Amino acid sequence: MVCPRCILVVRNELEELGAIISTIRLGHATIQVPEAMNKDKIASRLNTYGFELLEDKEEVLMEQIKLGIQHYIEILEKSTKEVMLSDFLAHEIGKNYNFLSKLFSKIEGLTIETYYISKRVDRVKELIKYDELNLSEIAVKLGYSSVHYLSSQFKRVTGLSVSDYKEVMKNENRYYKNLSEALGDLREKGYTYNFNRKEDCLECKDLCASFQIEELNISEFYRFDENEDAAGKSVIYGIETKDGLKGLLIDNSNLQNKALFRRLSDKLRDGSGEKMG
Repeated sequence: MVCPRCILVVRNELEELGAIISTIRLGHATIQVPEAMNKDKIASRLNTYGFELLEDKEEVLMEQIKLGIQHYIEILEKSTKEVMLSDFLAHEIGKNYNFLSKLFSKIEGLTIETYYISKRVDRVKELIKYDELNLSEIAVKLGYSSVHYLSSQFKRVTGLSVSDYKEVMKNENRYYKNLSEALGDLREKGYTYNFNRKEDCLECKDLCASFQIEELNISEFYRFDENEDAAGKSVIYGIETKDGLKGLLIDNSNLQNKALFRRLSDKLRDGSGEKMG
């Protein structure tokens, strides 16, 4: 269990099995069970949701360390009081930190510190996506000594600067108010050619060529469901040829050629996800 929602799922499933829950928290539950219930039945039920019972003592300890690190990051966000990660984990788990550190490195193949840094950066990513705090506020919230330190650590872990990561997020979550706005932006991104439906293939008069769907890559897709104007039901595909030429196919979502539309949709599922306008 790695989040409050996980706790809720596990609680509901255990109660449906007839268990009486004494305590339940991330990674741990204390329960009383009827005679008819056994570990196999519990494990089978929880496996349906991607959970597993840990019986090996070292596996349990690894999970405790990971959950302890998550808890430590949560505390960083809520408190200005400085506590060393090593002291926190030793107190949280009740074991010597040197022992925990050596065992973690042996089993996981990386240090506790490295794992902690990656999880801390994951939290930075989340806060960037929420777009409610600036980078200085995120640094303070997560206990970084400076914005520069946060930025350098972020790039070391992700391979991207914070500004580059924001641009990636911006493109992945691109929202267009209407078809005209989408067209303008996509043209600037290099989608300069125009494609049209032609029987069971796509035609590009600019290139004096026709293409089978299998020869093309659908790199972007936007659907406009709002019915404010004539373009309100339009769909737009960003298309790339094998030679790297980029263009657009614009059509009504109620395509008459449903077989062609289905093939385009299949290509879309094989590549990028649908984006709503």
